[in-house]
Amino acid sequence: FQTQSIRTEAFFVSGKGGSGKSHLVNKCGDFLSTQGWLVVGEKFERGHQHNSQDIVCSLFEKIVKKLVKLKAGSQQDSEYSQLAAKTLSDSLGAARLCALVEYLPSIRDLITEAEFDATQANSIESNLSHWKLVSLLTCFINALLKLDRPMILILDDLQWAEALAIELVLGEILESIEKQNNAHLFLFIGLYRDDEVSIYHPLFAKINCLHESSNINTTDIQLSAFSKNDLVNMISNELKLPKRLVVELGDVVHKRTSGHILFAVELLNSMVRDSTIYFSMNRRQFHCRIDRLYSLKTDETVATFIISTLSTLNPDALKALQVLSCCGFHTDVAVLELLEESDISPCRGIRSSLQYLVDVGIVEIAGGLVAFAHDLIQQHVYENIDLSQRLDLHFNIALFLGLKTSMNSASIQAMGSIEDGFKNLYISESKTAEGPVLSERSLLSIATDHINHAGPDFILELSQRKLFATWNLIVGKEMSARSNFGCALHYYEQGILFIGNGVWIDDGVISNHQLCLDLYEGASNASLAMRNHKLVDYYTSVIFQNVRFERSIPAWIILMTSLESFGKHKEIVDKGIRLIRRLNIDVPPSPPGPRELV
Repeated sequence: FQTQSIRTEAFFVSGKGGSGKSHLVNKCGDFLSTQGWLVVGEKFERGHQHNSQDIVCSLFEKIVKKLVKLKAGSQQDSEYSQLAAKTLSDSLGAARLCALVEYLPSIRDLITEAEFDATQANSIESNLSHWKLVSLLTCFINALLKLDRPMILILDDLQWAEALAIELVLGEILESIEKQNNAHLFLFIGLYRDDEVSIYHPLFAKINCLHESSNINTTDIQLSAFSKNDLVNMISNELKLPKRLVVELGDVVHKRTSGHILFAVELLNSMVRDSTIYFSMNRRQFHCRIDRLYSLKTDETVATFIISTLSTLNPDALKALQVLSCCGFHTDVAVLELLEESDISPCRGIRSSLQYLVDVGIVEIAGGLVAFAHDLIQQHVYENIDLSQRLDLHFNIALFLGLKTSMNSASIQAMGSIEDGFKNLYISESKTAEGPVLSERSLLSIATDHINHAGPDFILELSQRKLFATWNLIVGKEMSARSNFGCALHYYEQGILFIGNGVWIDDGVISNHQLCLDLYEGASNASLAMRNHKLVDYYTSVIFQNVRFERSIPAWIILMTSLESFGKHKEIVDKGIRLIRRLNIDVPPSPPGPRELV
């Protein structure tokens, strides 16, 4: 890449989970950052595909945070940061900066001038379309490339990104960069598990399109299993021993792990723990007990091996690890602080086990987040929890966090409407030693994700199902307001699953009719924004079947707009005539002839 390329470069690194993809790319990024490159990365998460747009925005937010950090750096870095702020201000203008700050809040720390005047913010449409967000992000990245500083964007675990996010990054943003004079200063690196990407996956199709592009150089790097010689070299280097002394050890490790590098590293670590590999103080070098090698018991897969290595954890540490795994690959420390107060936490609390888990290399703590050392560890801890216990954990976490907000049944009943609850949503005092109070709506979003993992089948009480449907509606509206329509559709659909079909009759506590209408209208609107006419047609048809005509007008508008966007003009006319006739306006079955017009 460092040859004189004049085109945008895209690298795709593939391999099985634990094959070393992230390690390779991170090492490359660390080196290039010392050479003046602006390097940022983010990763998608299993089971959280609906958050894909937020992860993409987080990637761009990291760029802004790096620019802010450069303010306090060397004179050269400080001048670059100031120039970047001016370039962004000039290129985007006050109105677009105000719109972008909702997605990249650190812009306020980078550009501290009058661009964020309230009058400007009020002039922006409150509900930007997905394509306006695309435009904002492409303008943002293209403005920075004008400054002649090379940049790398890294996205890991692309196999867990939703189609809209893949199109946003690999389609719209890359295609806009390739048209710029400074396109050669931009490098994109995407990582994915090739055993989880079939020919039907949207990533597969998009990479093939990029290969056919004449303006983007695309390079594939596939990481295969380590050979016996690779493992011997690695062990020789780590133990500082000649290769001839570790050939037998390398042979055994290769046979037991089939060259899977994460499995091999874990196996070698277990040998150190049980003193199969030990350091001799007399000879001042490492030795291996050859007699133990061939009686060594290992599991058939890396998954079962990881689980077996966790069996030595004390009960508190294992319980803390299970709670962490239910929260996903990483968890906000502020959330864990709240959970310390609950029965979900182990006897001695979660915090007391964290340092031990860090010391044994299972989790890491950085930037107010607790993250697993590898997503395979999180995956296998989570999947090894008994299903009923796992669902119970999700339910209890959701209920505990939800009660920290105003979104409980009694509060909703007192408010009188869901809209009031959305406007007045608060978080009770929960400051932590690690950081500030959780943002007002983030806690409800976390609680809603947990209750969705538990699922409607786990909830038997109708009143609770309606409450959790309401949570999904509120979070869905929040996502729609942020133009994150893929995420919004996910929450609307989850809410519909909780409320169930045919529950449009009010019971005096929560307006079922209004709740159903809001969920289906929200799903219709989000589907429209995503240009999914099939879903628009389905959700609006349910509204037409259950709602009085005068209340279905917004749904008719959504349906007509969707038809128009796909050029289905005959259907618009047919449906329009039926709609007008329902308003008791007479429409002749055929257009009048020439004489009738005269």
